Amino acid sequence: MRFSAEALGHVVREHRAASGLTQDELGTAAGYGSGAGVSLSRIESGLTRPGRERFEGIARALDLTPTALEAEAVDRTERLGDEAGPVAESPLGRERLKDRVKRIQEEIDRRTTLISELGDAFNGAHDRARDEFFMRFVEIADGVQGAPQPDTTQLQDEHGADAAGKAKSRLKFTSYGVAHVLAGGAGGAAVGAAVGAAAAYGTFRAAISFGTASTGAAISGLSGAAATNAALALLGGGTLAAGGAGGAGGTMLLRGVVAAPALLLAVGGLAWMVNRNRKQQQELAARLDEADAEIAATRRGFDALVEVLPRATKTLDYIAVHAGHALDRWEAQLGPRPWEWESLGEANTGRYREFIEIAASQLAVVTINVQDLMESRGDEREQLIDFADEVLGQAQNVVETLV
Repeated sequence: MRFSAEALGHVVREHRAASGLTQDELGTAAGYGSGAGVSLSRIESGLTRPGRERFEGIARALDLTPTALEAEAVDRTERLGDEAGPVAESPLGRERLKDRVKRIQEEIDRRTTLISELGDAFNGAHDRARDEFFMRFVEIADGVQGAPQPDTTQLQDEHGADAAGKAKSRLKFTSYGVAHVLAGGAGGAAVGAAVGAAAAYGTFRAAISFGTASTGAAISGLSGAAATNAALALLGGGTLAAGGAGGAGGTMLLRGVVAAPALLLAVGGLAWMVNRNRKQQQELAARLDEADAEIAATRRGFDALVEVLPRATKTLDYIAVHAGHALDRWEAQLGPRPWEWESLGEANTGRYREFIEIAASQLAVVTINVQDLMESRGDEREQLIDFADEVLGQAQNVVETLV
């Protein structure tokens, strides 16, 4: 394609207006699915350019041949002239340097804005689930005397090595850890000393997060008594949330990852000197090549992250509201504390165990390793995406089934 994105946008907008079509109508006719109008708006604004198939669809929808539309776009590019700077090859074809700067910066801004919005929504849901359910359950459970340690036989990993099996193992091990700590196991004293404080949430998570690979595979041989002495450390960096600080730490990290190409554009005004110095033009083109490569390399992980964060937010919101209300009802029927385990009765001990499952689902969601999701590549990234998808699906199913 021998034309700039800006020039194509001008041509498409003019033909669409002459045809009396809305952006949504043209986008739909060209083959775009949901958000067709938004896609056409970005094309007409010169923020993006369509691939060959969509380009041909737009041409047909405007009653043009693809060759004719391309010819008009090339002519418009030439008429825009030096305003957009010299033309050079880019991953999207021949593109003027100023167009590339605009396109790349727009993509960086889009990613940063989107992750900021999704991250803020997640942070709010994270803190509500922590305060309305998790820490309140820990505080109530602290009044239950004589709760039994969980059966260590459940730590036998029998769910297989695929994403679904690894997700089941993660939920099972986390459930064991919650029950173990609540019954006074490793880390229980630290949690008990800080009951009711947000900091206890981080302590609790650290105490029950058994060592696993980032893809969810359990440490080999983790079973029986050895489990209580296993690596009782928070999963290595990149969790969605950090201790009592909600998801703020994780989100700041994400913003750094998705905005990394911005550093490549810190060229001290070089973009506005593209017509003055060939060496500077070459330097800018090289930097833009790096930015394009970084954006392309992280696109799959970014898109996955855009799906993960809203699903995690939905699950945490559900826990905060529905599990929180269920906890209120359970506490009211327990009567005055303290409560002896043996006198609780089958219904109440069963509810205690169900709340453990909900708490485990919450922890499994907030310990999805999104840093690796953004930074990994190839097969490893696909495994992480599949694992995150399974954890979110299984956790949501557990919570909806129990409350």
